[in-house]
Amino acid sequence: MDQTVNTIPDQNLSIRQLLDRHSRGLPLGASQNQGEYFDTEIPRFDDLVDMMEHKKNLVQEHKDLTNQIEKEQKAQKEKAIASAVANEIAKTKSIKTDES
Repeated sequence: MDQTVNTIPDQNLSIRQLLDRHSRGLPLGASQNQGEYFDTEIPRFDDLVDMMEHKKNLVQEHKDLTNQIEKEQKAQKEKAIASAVANEIAKTKSIKTDES
């Protein structure tokens, strides 16, 4: 925590001045913090058991996604190898037909 004091003497506004500035969209002279909003809901737990169950679900979901990614990568490698073999066979067939 920062311990510096940022107050300036006689820096006050009446309620009328605050409302007037607010309605006109003028700055109020105070810092305005912008919130951060996420697409996913951040769970809040009242019970530690619920939190541990949620953690187990997240770990299982991570494992499932990792397995899915590995399967897709393996399928892509096999497809690439199969296409390379098919190209090699086609080349050898074309060479044989050219020689005949």
